[in-house]
Formats: sequence, C-alpha cells, structure tokens
Amino acid sequence: MNQQQENRFNSMYAAQTVLNDNSALWSGMPAMVALKSEFDANIASIEDAIEVQVKDIKGHTVAKADALEAMIAKTLRVGGAVMAYAGATKNAGLAEEMNVVPSELRGYRDAIVAQRCQGIHAAATTNLAALVGYGVVAADLTELQTLIDAYVALVPKPRNMIVARSVKTGDLGLLLRDTSRLLDRRMDMMMRSFMVSAPDFYSQYTKARMIVDLGGSGEAEEAKVA
Repeated sequence: MNQQQENRFNSMYAAQTVLNDNSALWSGMPAMVALKSEFDANIASIEDAIEVQVKDIKGHTVAKADALEAMIAKTLRVGGAVMAYAGATKNAGLAEEMNVVPSELRGYRDAIVAQRCQGIHAAATTNLAALVGYGVVAADLTELQTLIDAYVALVPKPRNMIVARSVKTGDLGLLLRDTSRLLDRRMDMMMRSFMVSAPDFYSQYTKARMIVDLGGSGEAEEAKVA
C-alpha cells in the first residue's frame, strides 16, 4: 500500500467510524442499511488484501535455509557411512555416488538438492543391514526422510507468498477504487438526506471524508459530499 492509498483508506475508516457512531440516525432506512453493509464488506476485503501484502517472507526464507542445513548435515552423515562401507567392500560405483561435500549440496537448486539427498537415503536403505557397524540405523534414515520432507514442503513458500502478495497488490487497487466509487456516487448522495435533519452527523461525515496526506503536506482533499 502506497502513501496515497493509505491516505484514502484512512478516510474510509474515518467515514465508517462516523456511520457506526450514528447508526441510530440511519438504521431505519433500508437502502442506507444495505449500502453500509456493502461498504463494510469492502473495508473487510481491503483489510484482507493489506494483511497479505504486508506479510514478511523473511521468516519463511530463514526457515527454508535452516531446513536445508539440517537436511545436508544428516545427509552427509548417512552418506559418509555408506561411502565408508562402499570403500571397505570395494564398491567403486557406490562410493562415487556417495562422494558428496557440503558445497556441492548447497550449490544445487532447491528441487535438485532434495533429490540428491533422497538418492543417498535410498542407497542407505538398500544397505541398511551392513551400515549398523558404521553407526547408521533405521532411526537415522527415518530422521533423514523427515528432514527431506520438511525441506521440500518449505521450498515453494517464499515464492508462493511473493506471488500472493503481487496478486493482492492488484486486488487492493481495485478494491480501493470500487470503494471510492461507492462513497462518491452512492453514500455521499445518501448522506445529503441528513443535511437538514441531522446537520451534526452530516458535518462529521463530510469532515471524515476529507483525504488527509498523512505522509506529506498534511493538506486535505475535499470530499464530494455536498
């Protein structure tokens, strides 16, 4: 939400507050009640869009990085045991397959590193009976699989949040424009009914509809009420 949008939304909040505080004056008008409900629904939709827009993706990015390191650490331990077993049994192919270092795993793209770790898990599973003497048991493979699954689940989250935020940014602009039209063309027109019958209410609403530049000059833009 940019400053101009925030200024406009603050004026909408102010108008909503005035209407809420004076509901006794208009609650007997069915058309006004229906319009206020529509206005409130728009405000709620704008709030939802803002909530998505301002979510911080840093936490998910950090969680993904932590999950990667935990998966790599366990993979290296399991892979090292399998490689030692392969060397003892002169299985050159298996030894080469297990020949991984941290920099190699960290250098892979997200999906590739998970598959590389999964391959080491598969090799260890095949040779599990022989790995007990090398310090690897079934519980280690269960833990490794859990770490792989946890990492894979986290991979798309930062990207998905960026996409969702982009979509909601577009939605926010449309919602603000729609709500401005609702106020300009309908609510402001309805409020003219109170110019004489409830002048204080009308005056409060008119002032609330002023859009104040909170981030700049502090000047107000006149509302189109009268």
